[in-house]
Amino acid sequence: MYGQLHDAEESTDVGLDIPAEHKFLSVVGMAVATAVELLGDSSLAYAVQLAIHEVCANAIDHAYATPDPANRLAVRLRLDETKTAVDASITYAGRPLDVGLLSETLGFTWEPAPANGQAAYVLRHVREPELDQERGRGMFLIWQLVDEVIYMPGTEKNVWQLRRQGAASS
Repeated sequence: MYGQLHDAEESTDVGLDIPAEHKFLSVVGMAVATAVELLGDSSLAYAVQLAIHEVCANAIDHAYATPDPANRLAVRLRLDETKTAVDASITYAGRPLDVGLLSETLGFTWEPAPANGQAAYVLRHVREPELDQERGRGMFLIWQLVDEVIYMPGTEKNVWQLRRQGAASS
């Protein structure tokens, strides 16, 4: 695992590469919380931390069929130049998410948005989960916690991009 945290005048970047195992999610949470708290907004830090945790947990549970030390998650976090927004990306090489299936079974609404010639989908809506619904609660949380969710499936890697504006920019 490696981490990078530097506070240049214009941006703060954090990068983590961890094994795709639940026990390492606390490391991600601590790094994200520490970086985002530099904005001085603890509720923003908690929202971003929880959203990233949910994306990582979903990748661990659904993208990798079996546990393997070679399964990895890369988390990148950037506080924008004005320190009013947080951009995060989560990258992994496991099985891609089937956005069509999630749309049909759980009521997710995705809008196609090609990015650099790669398929990309913007999450526009997630139906509130039913009380007895077993799946989809994490995606509902993610959608509620951040301002923008983009998913880019791929044959070699899958990328989630999350963006959350801080209070100063709202």
